[in-house]
Amino acid sequence: MNSKVKRSMKALLIVAILALSITGCANASSLTANANSSEPAKASGTPTEITFWYAWTDKIQQNNIDLTEEFNNTVGKEKDIHVTAEYQGTYDDVHQKLQAAYIAGNAPNVEVMEIASMKTFAMNDVILPLDSYVKQSNVDLKDFQEGLMKNSYYNDACYGLPYLRSTPILYMNTTLLEAAGLDPKGPSTWAELAEYVNTVHEKTGKYGISVNSYIWTFEAFMLEHGSSVLDASETSTNMNSNEAKEIIQFFKELGDKKSAHLISSGESDKVKTDIMNQDTALWFSSTGDLTNVLQIAKDNGFKVQTAFIPKAKSYGVPTGGCNLVITNSGTDAEKQAAWEFVNWMTSKEQTIKASQNTGYLPSRVSAKDSDAMNALYKEIPQYKVALDQLSYSTGRPMNPGYAEASKDIVDALDAIWINNADVDSTLGALEKSINTILNE
Repeated sequence: MNSKVKRSMKALLIVAILALSITGCANASSLTANANSSEPAKASGTPTEITFWYAWTDKIQQNNIDLTEEFNNTVGKEKDIHVTAEYQGTYDDVHQKLQAAYIAGNAPNVEVMEIASMKTFAMNDVILPLDSYVKQSNVDLKDFQEGLMKNSYYNDACYGLPYLRSTPILYMNTTLLEAAGLDPKGPSTWAELAEYVNTVHEKTGKYGISVNSYIWTFEAFMLEHGSSVLDASETSTNMNSNEAKEIIQFFKELGDKKSAHLISSGESDKVKTDIMNQDTALWFSSTGDLTNVLQIAKDNGFKVQTAFIPKAKSYGVPTGGCNLVITNSGTDAEKQAAWEFVNWMTSKEQTIKASQNTGYLPSRVSAKDSDAMNALYKEIPQYKVALDQLSYSTGRPMNPGYAEASKDIVDALDAIWINNADVDSTLGALEKSINTILNE
């Protein structure tokens, strides 16, 4: 599908959402009536039923199921609330289904929302500002780690609370590093990264690193080089800059030597295959993958350590993961029930449990400094790397066109890294395309 068609579809979807909020169609009337109703809470013993949509499987899915069940058996039972947790796929899947469900008038009450998408849904009134609920429950927003709150606001209102949050980190198969005679602490600079990658390949015949075309890690690479994917105003891109070309050429040269395994976005599962087969020593991924990676290492007989993404001019990473949001649908009683659930899920105790279960960052300062987390860091120091790296973090772009722009960037990386497309002409065309998208 070409960019013009994609942009037309996106525009139609936004118009449909806005029309639903403004016109007098049946579904919109129903939503408005529910949102403004003074319907009393259900009688004791008849629970208010709400739905929670989440993304991802494995340890993350189990964490969501377990915490939802715990809520239902404790606070839910006390306050006559029952939450049904429903898996919806990837973040993109969740967002697309929410758009469709909102238009149809059957949106979930609570949802995980990838942080770069917060502005799009907030500006179209699909999700609710939480300030009145925060005030009602005396929630101290300053207890959420500062680096994790940057994508929570739109027009100075808070629309989401940090839930399963992360940064990209460097993972290392230290068994392979040691076989290549390398320090298992890993590389700290990009020069050392190249040395590690080439040495592993020369000494073991394995890939030194497996890298797939992935916008989030590329955001980190740009920050490390003193730049960013978008400018500060989020109206133009830096993807045709010297910094971007340097990064792209760095990995291309390693790929040409067969020291690096460059993998297209559509075949990103090959990174996991390389990891499981011990065919790669290094890879970049979310701290939220940590529990799964540790299990893979245990099952396949190798050791894993984590480290900061090596620095170029400086360290720097985007935060990622999801916030919990409340949708602009349902009765007042359902919205209040949704808040009770969101408030509980993002509290200190649940933050600790979620971090222990998945490897995601503890989003609250009080959780980060707790005895339970300090004990975990002592037992499994790999967990602490992302927390320390958070000092060098920033948020993600929230221009409504960034999702589409990101796909174009990934396509360009695929073209250069996998199909040997010309760097200058590919990035020149990419720059024009992205700048058009960002300003529509």
